[in-house]
Amino acid sequence: MATELKVKIKRSFLDNYYRPLHLHPEFIHFEDKDLVNDSFTSFKASEIKDFRCGVNWFKYYFVFGREYQFYIRNFNDEVLKIKFNSYFGIKKKEKHNLYVSIINALWDLYFTKQVNDFLQEFEAGECFYIGDVVVNPEGVIISVSKLMKQEKILISWENLRFRMFKSYFSIYSKENPNEINRGYSYKEDWNTFVLYDIIKKILSNKKINND
Repeated sequence: MATELKVKIKRSFLDNYYRPLHLHPEFIHFEDKDLVNDSFTSFKASEIKDFRCGVNWFKYYFVFGREYQFYIRNFNDEVLKIKFNSYFGIKKKEKHNLYVSIINALWDLYFTKQVNDFLQEFEAGECFYIGDVVVNPEGVIISVSKLMKQEKILISWENLRFRMFKSYFSIYSKENPNEINRGYSYKEDWNTFVLYDIIKKILSNKKINND
């Protein structure tokens, strides 16, 4: 369990400055700007709404680099962006370890509490949104593509199943998986990790096997 994380990030080989990132139980603080008098972005922990993260691959016949990306959003829809690169395998392991450390710290410091708060709401019989997914006592409501429109469909808890993949998480109906399903990208969709953890815990508490 992380107590806090202090690291310095060199965003790319074109940016020689190592920028301080401080993940603290009470705030996030990152020097993401180049203005002399206003170089930091800060969010209080209570202001953090959601996050997404992933790796963008640079390819030209072969993979020659990767960009690690974090987007953290507050309730005013302001977004703190954390990005850093690795090219031609240089410091690839070091950058990957940094990426994993930041994910773990974000989760331990801010989003474990968010999951617990959502679960308390669920136990109290309330409904809530995670991204565009509605979680309620009956099940989850997802948007499914139907020809030229999106249709809202409720999947009951007894019928709900999920699968984890390398870059996304999928929800589907056990009775009709081919037509009732939806994937959520860790990199493109907000709070996919939170959605996964909530669904996994609710199914486990209901003793429903994810078969």
